[in-house]
Amino acid sequence: MAFTNPGTYPDIIRKRKKMERLVRSRGDAILNLFIILFSIEKTLQHLLTAVFFAVDIPGIGTPDIGPNFQISSQTMVVLNILYFGLFVVGLTGYLKRKQWGFTLLLFLASLDILLEFVFHGFFHITISVIVSTMLILTLFWFRKKTKKTG
Repeated sequence: MAFTNPGTYPDIIRKRKKMERLVRSRGDAILNLFIILFSIEKTLQHLLTAVFFAVDIPGIGTPDIGPNFQISSQTMVVLNILYFGLFVVGLTGYLKRKQWGFTLLLFLASLDILLEFVFHGFFHITISVIVSTMLILTLFWFRKKTKKTG
């Protein structure tokens, strides 16, 4: 078996840095994928919630907004469509790598948790709260990772 020379010291360092960039970019891609998936879930959730408030579907009924407030179905449709639109705008900005897109997603996910607690009571944990929390954590993790690596 012949010995192959791995190269000079600068070549080894260059190859190592290239491998580190590759691993970092794959990690960033996975975090990006999760941010996109969580954002799409939130977008579709608010679109479907608007539809469920607008149309009485047998077997599904109108979503429960909790006992704390009496809000009409039409108002909830408008609010959910607004939320849907803002999530689309935030996700679009994020995909274009704009800081405002990142910030808008973070704000909307935080507001979603707050409003769930306001409508249903504190610590009423729903899928919406879980996904919003995951989105916030992933956004912060991505920000920390990208700031650290430059």
